[in-house]
Amino acid sequence: MKKMISIILALMLSLCMSITAFAAEINIRDGSTSTDVKGTYVSGGSTATVYSVDVVWGSMEFTYTDAFTGTWNPVTHEYDGATSAAWSCDENANKITVTNHSNTSVFASLIYSPKEGFDGISGSFSKSNISLSTAAGVSPENAPTDSSLLTLSGELSYAGDDPAVIGSVTVELLSD
Repeated sequence: MKKMISIILALMLSLCMSITAFAAEINIRDGSTSTDVKGTYVSGGSTATVYSVDVVWGSMEFTYTDAFTGTWNPVTHEYDGATSAAWSCDENANKITVTNHSNTSVFASLIYSPKEGFDGISGSFSKSNISLSTAAGVSPENAPTDSSLLTLSGELSYAGDDPAVIGSVTVELLSD
């Protein structure tokens, strides 16, 4: 019985020792071998475009001063103190500032539209189009920014005491 158990155990041990192994073939001439290196791409996801733009308006309050022929000077036979009609405003009251905090560039288009009844008044801008680069990689205090100034022309015939709404300015934002 001991012999039988010894034979069975020896057989089992010999079966365990026979393991198949795969090895690369070695080039006998220079003693080297090589294998392919494989890689798989896994997307890390896509970044969404985030738009964040600040628009800062001046007061947009203008004063129209009508033309004045002046005071007649009988000595010179001319008018003294004559002035032309003109639009004026406080410093920066006509300023529009656009700041880009987006992770993409933006394009701002400035448009003046007269209110009904004030069609004789037109507005123009020092820059009617503003192009701002992306804010990515820039500190908030150094965000891309630009400004434009509104200038009015034409005659205002309204003579009320309170300022009249004579038009509006639109800042239209587009992706650049």
